[in-house]
Amino acid sequence: MSVDVREKQKRTRTDKEMPEEETQSSRPSVGAGLRTVFSQIEWRHLLIVAAITAVVWWGLFWSALFVAQNVTIFIGIVPVIAGFAVGRRVQHHLMPHGLLLGLITFLIGMIFTLIYAILSVTGAVPVYAMVSPEGVAQGNATFPDYFSLYFYFSILLLPFPAFATVIAGRSEQRNREMRRQVEERGGRLERPSAVRTLEDLQGLSLPQFGTYVSNLFKKHGFTLDDWHFRDKDKHLDLLMSYEEETYLLRLSVADKVRTGTVESLSQDMRRRTIPKGLVVTSTEFATDAQKSAKGRRNIVIIDGQTLFDIAEG
Repeated sequence: MSVDVREKQKRTRTDKEMPEEETQSSRPSVGAGLRTVFSQIEWRHLLIVAAITAVVWWGLFWSALFVAQNVTIFIGIVPVIAGFAVGRRVQHHLMPHGLLLGLITFLIGMIFTLIYAILSVTGAVPVYAMVSPEGVAQGNATFPDYFSLYFYFSILLLPFPAFATVIAGRSEQRNREMRRQVEERGGRLERPSAVRTLEDLQGLSLPQFGTYVSNLFKKHGFTLDDWHFRDKDKHLDLLMSYEEETYLLRLSVADKVRTGTVESLSQDMRRRTIPKGLVVTSTEFATDAQKSAKGRRNIVIIDGQTLFDIAEG
């Protein structure tokens, strides 16, 4: 009984080659990638900014040519401002937005130049001296005169908007990320005022107190990993680490810290499997809170006077 080995090998080879073929076919082509980018371009905003930029830049540029030859400031500032306007609006594909902004502005400006050149050649408008010094006396100029001058100065319309769009877009992305983190954390830490006495310490707000405690613990080798405001800004949690161990610090600026603060910290430590915790206040603890902390080996309480002594020591 014979076996068709060649057919078996053919099937085996086909089975091995199939995943690679499927992988290659599943890879997006360059054309598909470009279509995806173009479909996500914010055309309406881009075209509005480009049209305004072209009108302002072209008007300032040709007006400057009429009164003076130094137009460098107009060439640079207007495209950069336009790039900032686009970069702060869009959230993706910054470089394509910037390049398209420069290209569209350049094309609109070229249309304006063509219209003015036609009017100038027909004698409807005067000829600029920089376009054709001889043409001013003769009252004529050619289309190449206008376009050569336009291309000479407008070439910066391409890189300047792209550069400004990327810079502004990345800056706005960082700002959005910071705002998102602030929203998740319930607020931001604030720089504390000078603390020279215990009364100064007790006068700090909760965000200021958080920065004060964080800086103090950092001086003793701790690292701040995260923070979060909780209980309608009644408490501030600092997640810190020291020698590869995690600590949860619960801060309060209430007149007297009650036992509920200690108990809630203990519950959160068990839920998050954090081994050690501290309750830190700028004021003092109530008697029930002190008794509750004494019964827990993994929680330490620090009142305002003790904290001030640590900072002064």
